[in-house]
Amino acid sequence: MRKKILATLLAMAVSGTVQAQTVTVELQLPAISSSQYKRPYVAVWVEKQGERRALSTLAVWYEDKKWLKDIRRWWRKAGRYDTDVDAVTGATRAPGTYTLDWQTENLPQGDYLICLEAVREHGNRTLLKQLVTVGEGAKEYRIAAGDELGPVSIKVGE
Repeated sequence: MRKKILATLLAMAVSGTVQAQTVTVELQLPAISSSQYKRPYVAVWVEKQGERRALSTLAVWYEDKKWLKDIRRWWRKAGRYDTDVDAVTGATRAPGTYTLDWQTENLPQGDYLICLEAVREHGNRTLLKQLVTVGEGAKEYRIAAGDELGPVSIKVGE
């Protein structure tokens, strides 16, 4: 029994994968006073540090599919290639606080870039990014608000 446990631990250490951690992203959509207010289109995705592609899309909130291209950075990194986003898509959201979870199962320990992009018709565009480290215990990160996104909190681990 001990040999099996040691062999498993050794295999995990050699492969560099870490035990699954949950990364929780809490984002706010601010209330904006405007006579032409429309709810923003929002995309949240993860990139492996140093790579120029999306690893996983956590959420895409939109109203009409033909305007997804307006979430420019997400569209270039994942939207036009990712055929499996239906599981994480939904309607645009009203102002408020929203929570998304990302399970880091079978990923190597290292740095990942959490990206949040929001764009609104007759409004502005906001792109927020935060580098997070997976596999080194619990950490918390905070991102200051942008024009279309309020403050963001990211928790890695417990």
